[in-house]
Amino acid sequence: MTISDRSPTAISDEGRHARDRGDPVTANPYPPGSDTHRTWDRGYHMPDAEAPAAAPVAGEAGRSDQTP
Repeated sequence: MTISDRSPTAISDEGRHARDRGDPVTANPYPPGSDTHRTWDRGYHMPDAEAPAAAPVAGEAGRSDQTP
């Protein structure tokens, strides 16, 4: 798969995962000024709560032993 074959969501996720790993924003692999560069950068800076694929933390969703 070439870089241009990636969906915008996948590219944004790459940026978010790079941030989560502690990679610097300069790790953006896409050419500066390109749409893919901007999409990756948006993902890098996007708060987790706004990420479209944000999922609950494992072990927390659906637990009945949690007190309200």
